[in-house]
Amino acid sequence: MALNDPIIAVERITAIVKLDTNDDPLMTLRMAEFIEELTRQVNHNTMASGTGSPEGVLSAEPLKRYFDTAAAAGGNFYIKKTGSDENGWQLV
Repeated sequence: MALNDPIIAVERITAIVKLDTNDDPLMTLRMAEFIEELTRQVNHNTMASGTGSPEGVLSAEPLKRYFDTAAAAGGNFYIKKTGSDENGWQLV
């Protein structure tokens, strides 16, 4: 288990937040929003990888990065340009 693993980082922050909110509903809501945004940023900043193009296969938010381990399309790095579904990937 690596300390720089995004999942572990979010789990640790979640545990810390639970200790600091003291069951205050408003504070818990604000911290939940913070954790949701943090999770979104962590997921956004991690690079996905797989074999072949992500176009039509991988759903993601814009600016998500993807590495094609097979370099099937003559390149191997994609970036999500538009939409939040599986379309909108561009080979870079």
